[in-house]
Amino acid sequence: MHFDLAHAAVSAVVIGILVFLLRDKGEAGAGKSRWNWRIFFAVFVAMFLINLVWPYDTP
Repeated sequence: MHFDLAHAAVSAVVIGILVFLLRDKGEAGAGKSRWNWRIFFAVFVAMFLINLVWPYDTP
């Protein structure tokens, strides 16, 4: 169970940092909608890579 929580925590931190950095660079700033395909695909790729390196429910 604690490996699941660690995986979720690392995923949340990576997603948070990624979204913060992309918004800081102007990918989803003022005047733009909250939905942004670039951020979506960046998060998708990041999660794909995390799950390749550290599969869910693996000790």
